[in-house]
Amino acid sequence: MSDHYINYDREPVVNSHEKLIDIIKDIGPEDELVITMDAFDADQSGYIFGILERHGFEVLPKGSNEGDKYHIVAHRKKNHKHS
Repeated sequence: MSDHYINYDREPVVNSHEKLIDIIKDIGPEDELVITMDAFDADQSGYIFGILERHGFEVLPKGSNEGDKYHIVAHRKKNHKHS
């Protein structure tokens, strides 16, 4: 089991989307992906959810206790084969 992290608040959105698509190819059914962004950028999450769901992931949105960060925790669906 491995954890993978992407911080959308540290690089341009286009680079982050490319990084996301690149990383999800290597994520197995026991791995976890955590995507973090500033809370005021949470409106981008719909696009990210779409990418993840199209690639067979279940997603869980979470806010930080401080309210300044927004996290998306994703796991590959158990019955989904990835390429």
